[in-house]
Amino acid sequence: MRKDISFYSEGKKLAGHLYIPDNAAGPCKTVVLCHGFAGIKEILLPGYAEAYAKEGYASLVFDYRGFGESEGDRGRLVPAEQVADIRNAITYIRTCPEVSRDHIALWGSSFGAANAIHAAAVDERVQCVVAQITYASGERMVLGGQDAAGRAKVLSTIEKVWERAVTTNKVMALTPDQILTDDDSKTFYGNAMKQYPLLAVKIPLFTLKHIIEYKPEDAIRRVRVPVCIIGAENDIVCPVSETHALFAAANEPKEMSIIPKARHFSVYEGEHLAASSGTALAWFNRYC
Repeated sequence: MRKDISFYSEGKKLAGHLYIPDNAAGPCKTVVLCHGFAGIKEILLPGYAEAYAKEGYASLVFDYRGFGESEGDRGRLVPAEQVADIRNAITYIRTCPEVSRDHIALWGSSFGAANAIHAAAVDERVQCVVAQITYASGERMVLGGQDAAGRAKVLSTIEKVWERAVTTNKVMALTPDQILTDDDSKTFYGNAMKQYPLLAVKIPLFTLKHIIEYKPEDAIRRVRVPVCIIGAENDIVCPVSETHALFAAANEPKEMSIIPKARHFSVYEGEHLAASSGTALAWFNRYC
């Protein structure tokens, strides 16, 4: 069963869906799902929420502030604010009568996994974390592979648009497929924005500054609960080398699973969805 819910995060009303297991006998263990870059609750994550609910877990999917049906400045993507939204989602879910307050896991995918790691690093209410197809260093993600001249050009552009925003309040903003320029992302967002108009927000270009400064490999060193990290062998969005780097930085108990032949967006469907959700469920069953 799925029901529409809402809660507040720093004064912004956030919209979500709560998936409740059929025939639940009492308060359920819960997974809070954290979606990726510019994501909305209607895409990619429902398959996971349904899979977890089928196995007895209440599952919460929600829109970050500024995205989907949630309140907030449209397209404003500040990692620290999204982490606050996740923590407020945990506070909300603990008030729900269907939920066991002391059995809450975080699951995140792509940018949402980076957020989940940062949330778990500071929030002691989390029992365990699953982070899939994400990255260890935002700096490597944005600037990796650039020569010195290319790196300087990107940083100079970011500095200029940031200064313009600060001095004139004029913000240069682009759609997700204009910011994420790899072939897989451009294809996915280009198609998805046609089907889900709420996805077609404009994101400030200086969001790249926040991403460059975002380092999950540092945050994961502060996570003291069990962490499972899932990568995709042929991922060109978040290369599998980032999965290995993140795993190396994590504390025990930890586990890493690489899905053979999977690409970034193929993880969300078919046999790769079954594999990734199955790995996550085994981790929840063990530690949540």
